[in-house]
Amino acid sequence: MFLTTGRLSKVLQLTLAVIKPDAVAHPLMLEALHQRILDNNFVIVRYKDLMWRRRDSERFYAEHSERFFYQRLVEFMSSGPMRAYVLAREDAVRHWRELMGPTKVFRARYTSPASIRAQFGLTDTRNTTHGSDSPESAQREIGFFFPDFSADEWMEKEEPSFRSGLIHYDQENKIHTLSTPS
Repeated sequence: MFLTTGRLSKVLQLTLAVIKPDAVAHPLMLEALHQRILDNNFVIVRYKDLMWRRRDSERFYAEHSERFFYQRLVEFMSSGPMRAYVLAREDAVRHWRELMGPTKVFRARYTSPASIRAQFGLTDTRNTTHGSDSPESAQREIGFFFPDFSADEWMEKEEPSFRSGLIHYDQENKIHTLSTPS
């Protein structure tokens, strides 16, 4: 799959996307979600499969520690494997959040029936996906999941090439790379 210059004319924004344990447990669902990312013109900059320990969940969700759902969320997010992505696209944060749909699965089914959470979510905790809610949280969350990835460095050194060159989807590695000139 090649994306041409015309489709990527504005500066790309990075966002974090996480496929939660409820979806990763089902290989066909995981593949369908990966394809939805591609079908919605996201550039997959990085991805990895991982398993959190309880303390990882507690650190990531620390801002919610006083909320009623905190313990349930911490336990769920450390209950099985996840997949995390660094996605790029023009206005990526907004587009990923729209694709996910509302956090509450019941609401998603009525207000955004084509969204990921409406189609695949089970409960408000087991709602299939997570996404950053702002560019600032995207940078912080990407750093949490991908500590060796520098969003600032990618924006400075690689984003212009991704935006202006031909991008190739590497089927084997499941990420986008710059095409090499023939």
